[in-house]
Amino acid sequence: MDSLSGKLLVASPALDDPNFSRTVVLLLEHDSGGALGVVLNRPGAHRLDAIWDDLAHGPCPLDLPVMTGGPLQGPLLVLHDTAAMAERAIVPGVFLAMHRDLLVTLVRDRSDPLRVFTGYAGWGAGQLDAELEAGDWIITAATSGLVFADCDSLWQRTRTHIADTNLAASLRIKHLPAQPWHN
Repeated sequence: MDSLSGKLLVASPALDDPNFSRTVVLLLEHDSGGALGVVLNRPGAHRLDAIWDDLAHGPCPLDLPVMTGGPLQGPLLVLHDTAAMAERAIVPGVFLAMHRDLLVTLVRDRSDPLRVFTGYAGWGAGQLDAELEAGDWIITAATSGLVFADCDSLWQRTRTHIADTNLAASLRIKHLPAQPWHN
């Protein structure tokens, strides 16, 4: 299978795993050894100011939720749109930072959009492929608009995007208006 790095995994309605039910996962890495991503639509129980003292001195300049990136523990990960502060590009307009100094600078500069994650989602070799074969996930292209969208409506918004894209492709429609019912 080709690499799915930079793609979105959208949980099928039938996926009942409590860690992934109604989630959208951005795949950061995918190869023959496995996959790693972050759940984009799971705000965690903590806010950034609760962990800020471990990162920097002084008051936290942003009031952000720390997102639950998945069930596996790992370092803080940050998705943002500032190329100069990137450790790696994920898709156009979406960059990854994990280094503490980059995180602090992004927060202090009040970079927006900005998502801070604790934890990640991971799959061993062949595991994600088996889940895809079972129909647990739907794959779609990631865009900065979807990655930084409101997390409360992201799952439904992404499913609608997939349906619209598939409908347009099957009907060979070159341009699908945002609100076609107004035509």
